Order: sequence, then C-alpha cells, then structure tokens
Amino acid sequence: MKRFFLLLSICCSIVAFAEVVTMDLKTATDMASNPVTYGVAYGLGYYDGTDVWDSTYNDSGICQFIYTNEARFMLSHMPSLNSYGGMSWEGFTLSKVSQDTANVFGCVADGGLAGVGTPYVIGYFSEWVTEAQGFSSNIVLFDKEYYPEYVYICQNSNTMEAIANGGVFNARVFTAQDTLTLIISGLTTTLEETKSVIYYLAVDGEMNNGWVKVPLTALGKVGGLSFRMTTTDMGDFGANTPMYFAMDGLTVNTELPTNIQELKGADTNSRGKIVMQDSQLMILKGNELYTLLGQRLK
Repeated sequence: MKRFFLLLSICCSIVAFAEVVTMDLKTATDMASNPVTYGVAYGLGYYDGTDVWDSTYNDSGICQFIYTNEARFMLSHMPSLNSYGGMSWEGFTLSKVSQDTANVFGCVADGGLAGVGTPYVIGYFSEWVTEAQGFSSNIVLFDKEYYPEYVYICQNSNTMEAIANGGVFNARVFTAQDTLTLIISGLTTTLEETKSVIYYLAVDGEMNNGWVKVPLTALGKVGGLSFRMTTTDMGDFGANTPMYFAMDGLTVNTELPTNIQELKGADTNSRGKIVMQDSQLMILKGNELYTLLGQRLK
C-alpha cells in the first residue's frame, strides 16, 4: 500500500508539470513584436489577397519568422529574404480568407478550425529555396524541445483547383494514380530532420476536402517541425502542382502524449496498472478502466 501511494504521488507530480500548448494565431506577431494585421497583400494579380497578413510580401528581417504564443512557436516566412520586388513569397503566412476560390490564400474549409473567416496558416513549399538553403522553406521552430501531439491540415483552394480541374498554369487534373504528399518531419535544434509522418492531400483518386487531424506522436521529442511537399505531376522546372497547404491547431506537449500513457514502474499487481488518460490518473485492469476509487468506467 505504501508503494502504491508513493507511486501515485510521483505520478501526480509528473502530471502537474505536464503542459499542453496549442498554437494560438490570435497572438501572432512579427519578430519585432508587431501584431499581425490582416489586409490586402499585393502580388502578381493572381496572388493578390484580402484578409491576408499584410506583410506577406515584406522581405525585411523582422518578417523572417511569425511568432505565436509569445515565441513558443516560430513559423518561417520568406527565408530567401527576397520577394523580387514584392511579387513572391515562400514559407508560411496567415489568412482569414473565407471564400473557397482558386486564390492561393484560401482553403477549402473557408476558415480555420474555429469557423468561417477565422485565421489559419497557409504554407507555400518552395523547392528552389529548400534546395538552396539545405533545409525546408517551411519550418516551425519551438522555444524548447516538445513532444508534438497533432496538427490539422486542410487543402489549399488554389491547389484543389489545380488537381481537381486543371488549368492552373501547367498543372493537370489528378488521376487515381497521382499523389500529393505532405511530409512532416521532426527537427533537431540544428535543423536536422529526424522521423517523419506522411499525410496524403490526394491519393487513390481521393482529395482532402476539409480539416483533418494528423497525429504527430511518432516524431518523439523534437525542437521543431519541417514541412515538405511532393507531387507526381512534375515538369521540366519542378512541380506543376501548386505546392500550398493550410494548417491550424498545432499542439505539443512537454510530456510524452498518448491517449493512455502507462507510467513506468506503476505496477499494482492484481490492482492493475496506473495509467493516465485525458490528463487523469486511472487504473487499467485487462481492457477495462477504473477510477482510483475502484469505480469501473463504461
């Protein structure tokens, strides 16, 4: 009995210090702590957008990263530091576009996880910048190492138009043999990629048509995330498919995140095992869960 309560005390201490952090786009700033404001982003006509971060085409140093949650998350923006006169960008930007058109700043869900017109992240993966700098144009750095839990991914409107209907520059309509892949990798503190999770934005004739939760627990403890895209529609100068995607709800944990986490050494023999589910201590006996008072949960 003494061992049981000692283990319970240790477990409670572990739980008390565990922290789950979800990216909050309402806290977004540039690197000089200027709040992100939404307005008109001017590009090459087809890439113009309203309700978009108004510094999307700003290639000054203070816009090289977007900070959220008081710089706990740092999203790369225009790592090339060259907008070619305000006509190009890569990396991440923020959008509140609420119409599913072919514009590059939209998503097929018409808004973030919170609903139509709420902010979300747009990623533009640049093959050229990635090759030139030796790591992805799209990275999210953390203020310290975390265990990523999950992220929500949605199809970009411009990309959907290209793979569903064609006619976007050289892009062709996807067939059942085509794939559009998002590769999410863990990053060390020196920007080396570790384990990866693969999510298909299009595969076997099926296309992402809304927010999908992508588990990231397989990545383990990392200092950040790398996002890359691949497509089977390639041309002489790289991808024909527009390499955009939408992201929201990135969530990380200071402790190993699992739905039911067995606490090592917490063996109570016939009593079962102490586990943690939804941040609460439970007893797992066989395939059934009980409260610490012995009440079986349905």
